[in-house]
Amino acid sequence: MKFTNPKITLRGFKPDARGAAHVLGELETAVMELLWREAGQTATGVAERLRRKRDIAHTTVQTTLDRMYRKNYLTRVKEGKAFVYAPRYTREEFDRGVAQEVLGALLGQFTGQALSAFVELVSEDGKALDQLEEMIREKRREQGANKGE
Repeated sequence: MKFTNPKITLRGFKPDARGAAHVLGELETAVMELLWREAGQTATGVAERLRRKRDIAHTTVQTTLDRMYRKNYLTRVKEGKAFVYAPRYTREEFDRGVAQEVLGALLGQFTGQALSAFVELVSEDGKALDQLEEMIREKRREQGANKGE
C-alpha cells in the first residue's frame, strides 16, 4: 500500500512514543490496539473492553470512534442500530504509512541532510546496513526490469 498524501500523521509525530502513539493520542492508541486484536466491535464492545483498564464513559468512546472514523483511521458498517468499527489499516500498513509520511516529509524538505542522517544512523548497525544495501539492489533490479517493458 502506497501512501502519497499524509493520512496517518495528521496530528504530528512524537519521537519518544511507541507504536501507534507516535501519531495518536492515548485513547486513540488504546482503541487502535484493541481493534487490531479484535476487529469488528461496536462502541459498546470497545467501551466494555476499555473499562477493564480505565474508567471511561460510553459517550467518550462513541465520540472517539466517530472522530477516528472521520480521520480515516477506522472503517465502520451499520449493523442494526449500531456501527461496527474496524481498523482501516493493518498494524503493518499503519507503521509503514507513518514511516513513509515522516520520511517523505523530511526528504521533501531536507533531502541531502535527511539521506546523510539516515545512512549515518543505519551504519551503526551492520545488519541494518546490509539490509539497506540489499533493498537498494532489489529496487534497482525492479527499475531495470520496468525499463525493459
